[in-house]
Amino acid sequence: MSDVLLEVRDLKKHFSISSDFVLKAVDGVSFSIRKGETLGLVGESGCGKSTLGRTLIRLYENTDGEVLFKGKNVHQLRGKEINQFNRDVQMIFQDPQASLNPRMTVEDIVAEGLDIHGLGRGKRHERVAELLELVGLHKDHAQRYPHEFSGGQRQRIGIARALAVEPEFIIADEPISALDVSIQAQVVNLLEDLQHERGLTYLFIAHDLSMVKHISNRIGVMYLGKMVEMAPSSELYAEPLHPYTRALLSSVPVPDPTIKRERIVLQGDLPSPANKPSGCGFRTRCPLAVPRCAEVEPMWREAKPDHWVACHLLDM
Repeated sequence: MSDVLLEVRDLKKHFSISSDFVLKAVDGVSFSIRKGETLGLVGESGCGKSTLGRTLIRLYENTDGEVLFKGKNVHQLRGKEINQFNRDVQMIFQDPQASLNPRMTVEDIVAEGLDIHGLGRGKRHERVAELLELVGLHKDHAQRYPHEFSGGQRQRIGIARALAVEPEFIIADEPISALDVSIQAQVVNLLEDLQHERGLTYLFIAHDLSMVKHISNRIGVMYLGKMVEMAPSSELYAEPLHPYTRALLSSVPVPDPTIKRERIVLQGDLPSPANKPSGCGFRTRCPLAVPRCAEVEPMWREAKPDHWVACHLLDM
């Protein structure tokens, strides 16, 4: 678990809305992911989680900063190195209804990566059957179309597609948010089983804080394009240091009616990434903000071993 598989250094992804406005979706994010671990990524809608994931896998080109996979800058790869990266890193998308081509059979969807990388020669049908059974489907499903399946089954097809080229690292972008609650646990358990069997590394992007705690070794919290806290999951839930993290965790239901948790309700809406507040981006909603928060952007630093945070309150 000590080997770093992916390292992100001051990554930025900005979108030009007009000559006057630039949307800073990801604005200077740094972290690393160790081989074999699951890093959970949480935050409100619009905080930049999905944009970060898509920039890591080169679906978006970065504006600035570096993404190092096995020590190589992924946005500078060329030729055979790009093909190898596209095999090593795969993505599971949020909405299986939208991410699966309705005109293709399940076999063609799952085998698309095999065809592109020349991995299924002579054994394409057998390989697809093996992958479908691996994710809990039947080999006879190969000749059906996506609309013939339930949401949970479609997500399993998406997982089979991601596994087809035998990746090392999978970015799971809200893989359970479009599923019924009864199916979510099944998909998460499947991802965990596959991780143990194949030594996979995950970036697990989600809204469900209880599910993220269940599956993640460490958790990162994003707000307005920036990482505000990252720590081992048990430590983050037991002792959150950033006011935003505390507010998020206060909303997680406790399965014990005798325990009363004080709910922290944030005032106001998430500011626009195209018009961010000065200093700390969270200060306009933070109940503990001080004048310094409006003047200076807090540094991303290691407050405790393996517990990173960006907040001026640590100096007080």
